[in-house]
Amino acid sequence: MSEILTVKEAAAQLKTTRQQIRKMIANGELPAVKVGREWRIPLESIRLFLKENL
Repeated sequence: MSEILTVKEAAAQLKTTRQQIRKMIANGELPAVKVGREWRIPLESIRLFLKENL
């Protein structure tokens, strides 16, 4: 199973803000799942985002 990141951890990985990560999730740019009230982002989603956008 792949590692799951919080919004804060994902922001640190992409060197951006938590608000920007939430916008990316809302826009469908970054696949994520909601667990309770919190978003969780698979590390693989971040890797794929970087691969497609660099």
